[in-house]
This record gives sequence, structure tokens and C-alpha cells, in this order.
Amino acid sequence: MYDMTFDATDVVDVAMGFDGRYAAHAATVISSIVRAAPGAKFRFILLYADVSEVAKDKCEAVAPQCEFVWREVSDADLPPFADREHFSRATLFRLGLESLAPADCHRVLFLDSDIIVVDDLRKLWAVDIAPNPIGAVTDCYVDPVAFAKKWGLENDKPPKYFNAGILVIDLDKVREEKLFSKAAAFVAKHDRDLPFNDQDALNWSIWMRWTLLDVSWNVMRHMVILSLEKEIPLEQRLRGRAPSIVHYTGPEKPWIKGAYHPWAWLYWKNVTRTPFLKEVEQAQGVGVKERIRLWLRWLVFMPPAPTR
Repeated sequence: MYDMTFDATDVVDVAMGFDGRYAAHAATVISSIVRAAPGAKFRFILLYADVSEVAKDKCEAVAPQCEFVWREVSDADLPPFADREHFSRATLFRLGLESLAPADCHRVLFLDSDIIVVDDLRKLWAVDIAPNPIGAVTDCYVDPVAFAKKWGLENDKPPKYFNAGILVIDLDKVREEKLFSKAAAFVAKHDRDLPFNDQDALNWSIWMRWTLLDVSWNVMRHMVILSLEKEIPLEQRLRGRAPSIVHYTGPEKPWIKGAYHPWAWLYWKNVTRTPFLKEVEQAQGVGVKERIRLWLRWLVFMPPAPTR
């Protein structure tokens, strides 16, 4: 459902959180955003740590027509966190939005740095999530019944658990109820008991108070690999549609040589539009031949094709 009072000329606030290791990937996301929404006005609110001034300049060069707000995340802004496989402290940065986003930011889209946007984000911005504080897509690989039981959560209607990689956030509601602060305190207390870190904490803090978005806004790998798609409910499948946002969840990141994702080629198509291409190629050992191989694999598998 869309809020028809939305003015397409408004500035759309988009937040991301990353450290220096993901600066190139964040720039690639930004490149995909502006290409998919020609003429749109974006303000990028970037929560970061260990990102050099050179890397910041490269990120901004991708979208010179947009406004950039950089907010450094310090140790005092977030709870303690022990790095573990596939997760780093940067995964907690979204919890800093409550205090680090500009005061005039009332509604914001939060995006992970391992995605590619292929549709106009103004459509997502216009989704009506009232009366809830956030909108999100279901994460079907976490059992919501088991999650509710583990944490003693109310379960008077069928429970649901969201993926935190793409969020529509009513920041006024979040600030009023200190929902992200509560999630941060939950991480600090339970850390190692949270397999999905701040995502678990956010689901606990905002339990059953979120609006379900169309799955096209957070298309994860299992939604397009047939052998995996059969494991998820029909309403959580893409069902032949092209995605609006491709989300490279799990360890199969598209920039890793030898990893496989049906839309890995889409990442490389967008990184070529940034100043980071050579850096990513050298770091990952992926050259033109490897990218052609990814393209050919897509032609064989042929999931619904994004055009951006």
C-alpha cells in the first residue's frame, strides 16, 4: 500500500552502516540506487567506522548530485560485540540511527551494503507502514515460534520474524519509544545467544509490530534457487517476478571468487560504475573472464532479469 500524499520531489533519506572493508560495496549500492531512480533527490546517511577520507570521496563521486551525511560510530555508541564468522561489529551500526541520524530525519530507508537496488526507491519510501515503527520482509530461515518461545514473547497470533537488511523506518516512533536503544541493550546482555545479532534484537524489541513489505523489496538467494525455494511458503516466494532489491545474504557474496549467486553479475555491473572497480578486482582476484563466466551462468539459470 502506498501513501498517495507522498511528493516525488521530496528528499528521500537512505541510511547504511559499514566499515572500511565494505566501503566499495556501499558505493556500489549507492550507484544502483541513483541509476534506478533518475531525477530523485537522496540524502545518504552513512554510519561508518575506519573509512578513509579517500574512500569517502570515492563514495560521494558515485552520486555527486546527492547529499551525504557521514556519522562516525564510536565504541560508546553501541554495545560490546565479539566478531564471529560472517558477522562484524558493523552489523550493529543500524542501531545507532536512533541517536546518530540528523534531527530532521523522520522517516528513513535502511539498506545493508550487500544488496543491489533495481527499482525506484521512491516506491519503497511511499509504502504506508502505519501504525508500526518499521516495515520489512519475512526472514523464512528463522523459526518465529521457536524465537518467541526462547525469549518469552507473546504469541496470541501467528508469529513472524523479519530480515533487517532492508527496513522502512518511522524514526519518530523509534526515537519516542527508544526501540533501537532497547535492542542495543538486548545485544549487550545476550550477545552470544543471538545467532543473528542485532536482527534478533530488533525482532525482540519490535516483536509483531512491523508491517510486511512485498518480498520483491528483499529478494534473498533462496527465493530464486529452485531447490531452496521449495522449502519456503508460497507467500514468501518471488514467483517469477523480477526483484526490486537483490539481497546477497549469507556467505555467497557476489564479489568472492568461486562463490555462486544467480545475480552475482548484477553486482559487477554496478561496481564498474564506481571508482572502486580495480580495488575490488585486485582484492578478490576477479577479472573480466570471471565476470563473463558469471554472466553465462545467469543465462543458463535465467532467473527473472533485473534491467538496471
